[in-house]
Amino acid sequence: MFDDLQLIELTKQGHLKAYKSLISKYKDRIYNIAFSFTANADESEDIAQKVFLKAYSNLNSFLKKSAFSTWLYRIAVNECCSALSRKKHNAADLDAPIGQEESLYLKDLIEDKTLCAENILLSKEMQTLIRKCISALPDKYKAVITLREMEDISYKEIADILKISRQKVKIRLFRARNKLKEIIKKEIK
Repeated sequence: MFDDLQLIELTKQGHLKAYKSLISKYKDRIYNIAFSFTANADESEDIAQKVFLKAYSNLNSFLKKSAFSTWLYRIAVNECCSALSRKKHNAADLDAPIGQEESLYLKDLIEDKTLCAENILLSKEMQTLIRKCISALPDKYKAVITLREMEDISYKEIADILKISRQKVKIRLFRARNKLKEIIKKEIK
């Protein structure tokens, strides 16, 4: 099994299977990041494809100063922000049913894997509510919430991805959590 740097070098030498391995390794995380920004499966797929195309065409600019994943997540967040700004006037389809491939990874939302049908329905409703509330956050808060809470990325790596200090990550995360609580309270009332 090759590590990321070895796969990158093989890709640069023209071995496309090496890049396919990188895509396989990161496709779910990139999709989840995109989905947390867009709340739309088709848009998330498009963004993920653009991210991998941009990464491939810019592999020579990857300077190995950070982990490949950090560099790739930075591309993903930037692409998500660009997509949102291009489609600011279009509201996300938040009423669409959540498909299995669309369900958000919220590790603490449901701990019991043996839920009854009623609890499964409630958890899907909760996921829809959380997705709707996250989409209402400003992009800078959406990014830190997604990377920390949904992707479980460290503060240091988030700082590298967003090109801000760790302290600023903590501040944004604190504010994002508070803002998210406010939005959820308004939605529940």
